[in-house]
This record gives sequence, structure tokens and C-alpha cells, in this order.
Amino acid sequence: MEDAMHPAVETLRSLMPPRDACGDIVDWRSIEEGLGVALPSDFRDFIAVYGVGSIDDQLEIASPDEGVGGVAMLAMTPCASSVRWLEETGSGYPLWPESGSLICWGRLKSYGEAYGFLYWRSVGSEPDRWPVVVWKRDRREFVEYPHGMAEFLVRLLRESGSLPLDRRDVFGAPHSRFIHWREESRLNSENIDPWQYLEDLHDELDDLENDVAVDITSPGGGSVTYRRDEVPVELAAQVAQLRELATGADCDGLVAPVQPEVSAVEAPQLVFLGIHLRDGILSINASITLGVPGPAPLLLSVPLRLSVRTSGPHGEATSSEESLIVHAGPSPASGRIEVTKDRPFTFSVSVPAPESLREYGRQSSDREATAERFVVMSITDEGVGFFRAAAGVAAPPGSESTLVASWPLGA
Repeated sequence: MEDAMHPAVETLRSLMPPRDACGDIVDWRSIEEGLGVALPSDFRDFIAVYGVGSIDDQLEIASPDEGVGGVAMLAMTPCASSVRWLEETGSGYPLWPESGSLICWGRLKSYGEAYGFLYWRSVGSEPDRWPVVVWKRDRREFVEYPHGMAEFLVRLLRESGSLPLDRRDVFGAPHSRFIHWREESRLNSENIDPWQYLEDLHDELDDLENDVAVDITSPGGGSVTYRRDEVPVELAAQVAQLRELATGADCDGLVAPVQPEVSAVEAPQLVFLGIHLRDGILSINASITLGVPGPAPLLLSVPLRLSVRTSGPHGEATSSEESLIVHAGPSPASGRIEVTKDRPFTFSVSVPAPESLREYGRQSSDREATAERFVVMSITDEGVGFFRAAAGVAAPPGSESTLVASWPLGA
């Protein structure tokens, strides 16, 4: 009896159907004996279904075997000889083959040049629980996500807004295609561009961006886009206030203006609009948005409890503050805060800035220093869980009622 396919790979097959000539046969026993460690089952299933190749000519899947083709996994895995890589990234991770070291399973490329890498952090004895770590040259930071490789790709193709990639990296379902390296080589030999479809997609995206009035984007990449005739009055006023704040001269630093981006998001989502530090107070402007129509409004408690913490480069908490959001106008019918696709809930909250963050604020001109800290905001409310269940939106076990957003300082 054959083992069942990993569920995230099954989902990938529906989001990005494999084309002809996909899939590779790999001697996993030999490879894993050579590595001295087992590899995640979703990666093995992905190679069996898709093989070694690229998504949208941007995300290249590494080859587990140098004899299979493409770029070899171990050739991109940081080890003791990776001196140049260490200097460029400033990595604090152990080096392969130590426990907790990074193993590369893919890279981001543009016109053949790598500008980012996708890793597992090989911590623990269960490879299927290894988190994904992303490094991009333009961000110069490592960002870790509690997902496996296949689930990471599922979220990327669904444009969930929880990943540090934008739509110009990978377009997402139903547009994205995976092309095996052998098929790409064959088409190129016949003077056929295997990525011709991307030109039309880029043209459509450019047209879409030219018609955007307001884009609200989290630093993780997810955003909500409003056309000129759709901007809610409350949100327009909030954005105007944030832009004025971002240009103010009396801030200590850490000003984070609204960032432009175009994307759809899974529902619901907590999104940073902006943050700033002044007089020892960390002020945050944010929004809870759906991005897509729901079967019913998202109903949130009044007052709404929110937690704010600062985090180090590897996710360790350095401080935490809690606050209550008191919304002045809950729905008379429900007595709760109502959120719909057309009516996001925007709010502001202020918490005392911890001394460590104040120090980083005073050093805000030092990009390397500030890039080592994140502001992480979370809201846990039963209404989030009820909405997700009704809308059929999946969430990690134990966090069904929690929304989380993070903003890298200095990014």
C-alpha cells in the first residue's frame, strides 16, 4: 500500500497543476544517508509530483541530488566554508551540519541571478516540523515561518499576506506555473520562451497599479487595495493622518509609513498601517480587514484586547505590553465591532516603549541595529474563530481565534 500524499502537496496540485514532463525519481535512502538526516516528507512528495524546476521563473526548487539537475541543495546550504555568505547575511544560525543549521531547499532569482534563499531550520528530530526561513538581499534579514515547505508554497500561491514575498516574485494561483528544468531546457533549445505568459501578467499588474487609490500593506507582504471610488471615509482620514505623522520632525525615530502593494488577502487579517516612537510611547495604527466577502460580518468583542511585544531576530520576545481597544461605535444590533470587506476596522493603540526599544529608536539611523527588532501585534477574539469556521478559512491548530502581524524595525 502506497503512502498517502502530503496534504499540502495535494493542495498545490489543485492550485498549480503539474505540467507534462514533471516529477523526478530520487533515491531518497541514499541521499539521506549521505546527508545524515531525513528530509521533510512534503519535500519528497513535491519532488515526486513536480521535480526540480522553477515557479514563474522566480522561485527555483533546489535539487536534492547533484545528478538530478538544476541547482544542488547542498551547494546553497551554508557551511563552514560559506565565508562570503556569512559576511553578506550576518547570520547567527549554526552552520551545517550542526543542529539548528539552515538547509537550502530553494532560491529566489531574477534574470538568472539569486536575490534570496529559502531554507529549513533543521531543529529537532522531526523534519516535518522544521520551520521555513527566508532571506532576501533587499531586506537583509532572516524571517522564520512555522510552516513546512509545501504549506509555505500553498500560502504563497493563495496570497495569504503572511509571507515576505510580493506578487512580482510569484503571481499566485491560478496564474503561476511550475516548469521542470528539463522542459525549460527543451523549450529554450527550440527558441520558445517558457515564461512568455509572464509578460501579459506583468502588463495586467502594471495597469492595476495605475488605478490604485490606497494600498494598505503589512511588512509580511499581504495587502488590501481600494479603488478610487471605494476608499472608506474613515480609512482615507486615517491614511492622511499617518502620512502627516510619517513626515513629522518631532519623532524619536522608527517612523513606519504606509507601503504600496497590490494583493488579495485571506480573511481576516491584522495589518499594520504605521508605527512611530515618540517620548517613550510606541504608537501603532492598524486595521483588521477581510479583503474578501464573508458569509457574515466579522464580529469582534468590545473592548478588544490586543497584545504588543518586541521580538528579536529569531523570534525571541524581548518585552510585551497589553492594551484594550475601545471602539466608540459598535453595531447597535450586535453590540460588537462589525468588519466587512468594504468596512475594515481601523484603530490606534499606544503602549509604553520598553527601554530596549527606546535605545533602538535612538539608534534608528543605524540600519543594522534596528533591523534586529520586530514589533509583533496579536489579537485573540472568539469572533475570529467563528468567522474562519464559517468561511472555511484554515488556521494553525491552537491559533484559530488569533490574528498576528509583525513589522520589522529599520526595514
